[in-house]
Amino acid sequence: MHTFRRATEVLFVLTLAVLLAGGILFVVGQGIALVAGQGEWLTLLNETIKTRLCVAASVCAVAGFLLSYKRRQPQEQPQKADAR
Repeated sequence: MHTFRRATEVLFVLTLAVLLAGGILFVVGQGIALVAGQGEWLTLLNETIKTRLCVAASVCAVAGFLLSYKRRQPQEQPQKADAR
């Protein structure tokens, strides 16, 4: 079970990094395309990057959801102070 959690953590971190870097690239690319007046660039960005970002976001969300489940840790009982 520990290896599943570790694999899920790695998957979460990798997809989050891809998602953040891709999001920055996507937004900067859109800004450049708008300033340059190149509608074809916007279409290219939507066709190539947008779908991959949506997949990465979905995988990241599912991995984050799975990581929200924690194994129960045995908790120590608080020791009572002696009543004197």
